[in-house]
Order: sequence, then structure tokens, then C-alpha cells
Amino acid sequence: MKRAGGWILGFLVIASMTAATWFVVGPALNRKTIAVIFLQSGRGDTPTSRALLRGATRALDEAGSRAGKFKVILINHASPSPDAPDPIDVWFGTSEAILDLGDQQRWPLLISAFETHPRELSRAFQITPTFERQGQAAAAWAVRKGATRVFVIYEDQNPRSAAIGMAFWTAAKASGLEAQGCALGTPPNSSISRVDDIVAIKPDLIFFAGESAPYGRTFELFSMLRKEGFNGPLIAGEADPEVSFLATRPDLAEGTYLVSPFAPAPPELATRMGFVPGPHVTAGYYAMKAALEAIDHANSMEPEDLRRAAAKLPYFDAQGKAALRKCALYVARNGRFEFVELLE
Repeated sequence: MKRAGGWILGFLVIASMTAATWFVVGPALNRKTIAVIFLQSGRGDTPTSRALLRGATRALDEAGSRAGKFKVILINHASPSPDAPDPIDVWFGTSEAILDLGDQQRWPLLISAFETHPRELSRAFQITPTFERQGQAAAAWAVRKGATRVFVIYEDQNPRSAAIGMAFWTAAKASGLEAQGCALGTPPNSSISRVDDIVAIKPDLIFFAGESAPYGRTFELFSMLRKEGFNGPLIAGEADPEVSFLATRPDLAEGTYLVSPFAPAPPELATRMGFVPGPHVTAGYYAMKAALEAIDHANSMEPEDLRRAAAKLPYFDAQGKAALRKCALYVARNGRFEFVELLE
């Protein structure tokens, strides 16, 4: 997280230095041109960052780089542009990167493409379901599967895994399920213990709240549970959505499930793009679409106008902030995850 903060601070310094030039030579143009800033998270320039930018660029191209009365340019904060107008009004990226901005009260419009930090973003608009939504969706699915006794496992030093696991446990208890759980140590080569004890409890369903990439622990844990005789549903969460399970090729225990914040791209989006976009391209596309539509509907750069317009967009729920898109359930078949259904 410190690396991201350093990059952001560097960009803001450069932007403020160019502001004087804009004030002298181009005030009229500065009123018409605005920048949407993409924030990378702590991992810097990664395949995920590049995928988010591809999706955002596609949405901007479709709009002709316009929104309302404004011309819109997309700036990658890691590669600042001397042509960026000042002030910057709209920012989007992962939640970790947005948190690194510091005081959220300073920024007129913040859009989180997907959650990478369990801390709530009080002023950011969420494009993709949160960690809490993952856990709740998994618990609701357990109820629909007819489970009465469930067991949740999470990584004790992984705050994302813990957040998903706690949301699952809380939702399961609220639904009348008998819920128990345990934590695993996080060193990647540590042995997984208590498998015999878990199986002896005879749960109907076991939920592993997730791990950090490259996901070897999920395969190890689920394989051990099957070996010890557990035959019920095994379901994992996405505790590292920046390197989504769906965007990798880890070993998978056949027939096990994944609840993910990344639902498949709608058919109409795939038709527009000419290919089926991956989870991060899709998130970047919708983040930019939301930014552009908020600007277009507000036709203003006033913070309250922007936020009021964004709250009414079809990407967010009735309260105007949380993602309207649903979590999705996948099943491991022949070494790949296949889409099963959207989860409430």
C-alpha cells in the first residue's frame, strides 16, 4: 500500500505544478477538458492494472471521449501527463488505491472498480460486490442447498479472507444455520491441520473464505477434505480479486465451487467488444462508464452534482453506493471454472 501512496503523491505534485501554466494560457480550455484518473493499487503495473485500463479505454472510446459539455481524457497516475487539467475531479481504481489517496473528503467523485481492502470506502461508488457481499452470497447459497450445519475456514493473517469469512458466518447464523469455524496460519508452506476435526463435526457444507494468489492452499485444503471423506459442497471465496481465481490457471479440486465478485460480462458487452472480456477488463469498462455517465447527467464538475448524478446510475443499488452487479457462482470442471449462476 505504501508504494501506491508514493506514486499518487508524486502525481499530485506534478499536477499542481502544471496548474499555473493552465491558468495563464488556457483557462477556457481548462473549463472544457477534464481528466479521469486511474489509480493502480500497491502492486503497481500488473496484468490486472493493464486489463482495467483496457476496459476503461474501450468505454471512453465508445463515448468519443466526451461526457456532457466536457472533453474527457484518461490519465494513468503511474504515467502522469503534462496535459492533465487541474483540478482533477474524477478518480477510479481499486479500493486500496483509493484509500491511499488519504482524506476522501477532498475528492469530488471516487469510483472503486473492485474491492481490494476490507475497510469500507464511505464515499466511493462500488462497481463490483464487496468482500462482505461475497460472504453473504455464499451463506444464502448454503441455505438454498438445504444445509443446516456449516463450517467456515479463513486465513488468520489475511484481512480480506477474514472479512469474507466473518460475513459468511454472520449471515449463516442469521439464517438459522448452525455455524462453526476456524482459522489457518498464512505461511504458504505450512501444513493444514484440523481436517479430521472438521470432518468429524459432520458439516453439510464447508466454506473456505479464500487466500492470496497463487491459490495452492485452496486445492490442498479441498483435496485433503475429500480424502478424509467429506462429500458435501466445498466452496471458496475470492480473497485476492486483484489476481482473480478466474484469471489464473491454478490446480482445482474437481466439482468444488467458487463465489466471486466477478460475474461474467453481459452478452451485449461481449457483442460490442467483439470478444468475451475477462473480469478485470469488465470492471474497468463499467468503472469508466459510470464516471462518464455521472459527468454527462450532471453536466457539471460541482462535487454534489457529480455525486447526486452517480447515485442515480443503474450500476448502484437503491442507496446509491453499493454495486448493483451480483456475485457469481462457478464450479470446477476439467481444470477450469464454469459459470453456474448469479447469486442474490
